[in-house]
Amino acid sequence: MVLDRDVVEVSVKNLRRAGIRTYLTLIGVIIGIAAIVSLLSVGQGLNVAVTEQFQQLGSNTIFIIPGASSLSGSSGSASISFTQIDIDNMSNVRGVSSVIPIYAGAAVMDFGKEKAGITIYAVDASKASAFLDTGFMNVAEGRMLTKNDSAGIIIGDSIAKTLFDNELNVKKIVLINGVEYKVVGILKKESQSFGGGPSSNNTVFMSLEAYKRIVPEENLVPGIIFAKTFTSSDVTDAAAQIKDKLEKKYGKKSVTVTSSDQLLESINSVLGILTLFLVGIGGISLIVGGIGIMNAMITSVMERTKEIGLMKALGASNNRILMIFLLEASFIGAIGGAIGIVVGFSLSILVSIIGTAVGFSLVAYIGPEIAIGALLFSMFVGMVSGILPAINAAKLDPVVALRYE
Repeated sequence: MVLDRDVVEVSVKNLRRAGIRTYLTLIGVIIGIAAIVSLLSVGQGLNVAVTEQFQQLGSNTIFIIPGASSLSGSSGSASISFTQIDIDNMSNVRGVSSVIPIYAGAAVMDFGKEKAGITIYAVDASKASAFLDTGFMNVAEGRMLTKNDSAGIIIGDSIAKTLFDNELNVKKIVLINGVEYKVVGILKKESQSFGGGPSSNNTVFMSLEAYKRIVPEENLVPGIIFAKTFTSSDVTDAAAQIKDKLEKKYGKKSVTVTSSDQLLESINSVLGILTLFLVGIGGISLIVGGIGIMNAMITSVMERTKEIGLMKALGASNNRILMIFLLEASFIGAIGGAIGIVVGFSLSILVSIIGTAVGFSLVAYIGPEIAIGALLFSMFVGMVSGILPAINAAKLDPVVALRYE
């Protein structure tokens, strides 16, 4: 096929002459590419955000959850209650460096003349520093819990700033279920993403000793247990041993034991399927845009039949005519794709800003592979849509074309 400057100039000139038809055809391509790019960008950004949060947990972290697990989506039998003996047995598993049971419950907080419901997470104060490595507890004001904090609490950003009419600051005294506690720290505001753990913004953290002041010791049951191994290579064997010990005691499928890497893999798999599904929906818009290109090119061939006949009579070859119309279609695809990429990335940035504002970790991932892939795909759709009209134009008999009315 012949591609020279004259062919390019004729193609560009014809597109300009088409005017409003070219612009309307471009809109269809722009919408399709923008939808695909924005969905891919947000989907990939969410994937990156989730991966970063799990990297904070570390690849040497194991989650032990009684009964059915909402984290992994598995379906266990009736819930069991872990005991101190279970915790000690987990600590004795080869490769395990620490076991951190987390106790959770609901309570009512009084501040000033206001009352509000809160969620409490309690942990052994001597092990609270372990949460500094998980990304769950990043203290912005005040300090972390210590062994002596039987009346100290750390509150989430939302509780400090928005739960009550007056801002709740460090050193303030509050009542939780009628018992006095002192705010010793306020957590940094965190954005939450799918699978990213408990929402620290709306949570009160306290020591286990402090929690015992409002919950009888016989009712203390950990909702989830974190186990840390010495190295990431110990995780698989340690998780298998922990699961085996617990299932021998409580029965098959009575407990869910999952490493952070396994959990991340499962979540990313779900996100990948969801992104693919959404991109497929966006692809439908691009197909509609491709049909628009084909329709515009067929109309253009019909309108320019005499012109095509004249070019052939002056010596233009079939390949030259074919290339002119293919270039017109590919130009529409390329220009629409380029504009669609800009619009798509702009939309993804807007979505990420809105998501961050409402507390979700949505990062717009703007990668060159998305932009290049979208542009090439758009050009491909343009050329495929224009190939049939181009072939029809190239096959026109010059004598018949010149007589066309």
